[in-house]
Amino acid sequence: MNSAQTSKNSSPALHVLMPCAGTGSRMGLSRPKQFELLAGQPMALHAIQTFLSMPEIQSVWVGISQDAQELSAISNQWPQDARFRFSSTGGATRAQTVCNTLKAMAAAGVDEDDWILVHDAARPGLTVEAARRLIDAVIDHGFVAGGILAMPMADTLKMISAQNPHCIGKTLPREGLWLAQTPQMFRLKALTEALETSLKQNLDITDEASAMERAGCEPLLVQGEWRNLKVTYPADWALMSQLLTSNRD
Repeated sequence: MNSAQTSKNSSPALHVLMPCAGTGSRMGLSRPKQFELLAGQPMALHAIQTFLSMPEIQSVWVGISQDAQELSAISNQWPQDARFRFSSTGGATRAQTVCNTLKAMAAAGVDEDDWILVHDAARPGLTVEAARRLIDAVIDHGFVAGGILAMPMADTLKMISAQNPHCIGKTLPREGLWLAQTPQMFRLKALTEALETSLKQNLDITDEASAMERAGCEPLLVQGEWRNLKVTYPADWALMSQLLTSNRD
């Protein structure tokens, strides 16, 4: 019996999708940051291992570019787990990569009602506890279309001046503002349709929740963790390297 048949006879299964086709140019590294060694292994592998340590996760899909030559040098480090697979579904944008990979998952038998947890490879600090907190919250709130990990904004928010981009123009209220994290958890068919619509309309979609919002949904906000920060700049790399190394000691 394939996964589609199984899920129709039980509760929807859980799958992970990690888009890994970006260049990570802001880091200034010699290869895309998701494949650069961080604390002794490819950055993407840290979160992949977190998900593979969770028996409730049925599969982990990594969407990569067609010419991901950088994988060959570190291929021996990737998991030898039947649930893990690379998919040559990378697109020009994150939204395209996610959409392409969702279609590949559906073609492979993942059911349209199964839950997909889309996670940034640049968030290697994800913990099992945070991932399960999201899963439990979304499933417990049966009326929601899905949800995301996020952090309530604690810092004062400033907008730059229109006249001088090096100066403050005004202070914005932070009440009710949250910083989006990943995973972002939605059903396969609903997320695919939302992304396809946004892509056809050439909308600026920076995460999956924004596509679902445009489709009329109100995703659930679930408390994330500070250590689930996104590694974007060299200072983030140094901080995350220290954090991941200290956790192994």
